[in-house]
Amino acid sequence: MDEINDVAHSVSHDELLEITESSLFKLLNYDSLLCDLPSDIIIEEILSQVPQTASVGDLKKAIARHFEIHQKRTGSKVKISWKYIWKTYNLSFDGIILDNNANPIEDYGVSNKTTLTFKKRRKKIKNTIYS
Repeated sequence: MDEINDVAHSVSHDELLEITESSLFKLLNYDSLLCDLPSDIIIEEILSQVPQTASVGDLKKAIARHFEIHQKRTGSKVKISWKYIWKTYNLSFDGIILDNNANPIEDYGVSNKTTLTFKKRRKKIKNTIYS
């Protein structure tokens, strides 16, 4: 423990920050579950990982939050209307539409590292009767 204290007192704040960042980068790259996370990750991103028992609605909230964090990280100020997105597009996995927000994502076969796509919703055709 004394060795750690000696090293901690002998390096500058910037050097310690660099050592910590490089160590985290290595740890994240070698872990199969965390390797897709950015090196400047915040605790909220780790805690917001979606479990297999999550519902489609939970997944949609996590996607929206992840995108907001990405926008902050990149400095983008574009406002996204998620109400419009979910009204216009469905999430799709392997040709299956994730259409029920209450269903667990595992019911659709969604697991870790699967690729989801946005699929444009089809407009419902109203049957009009002309007399």
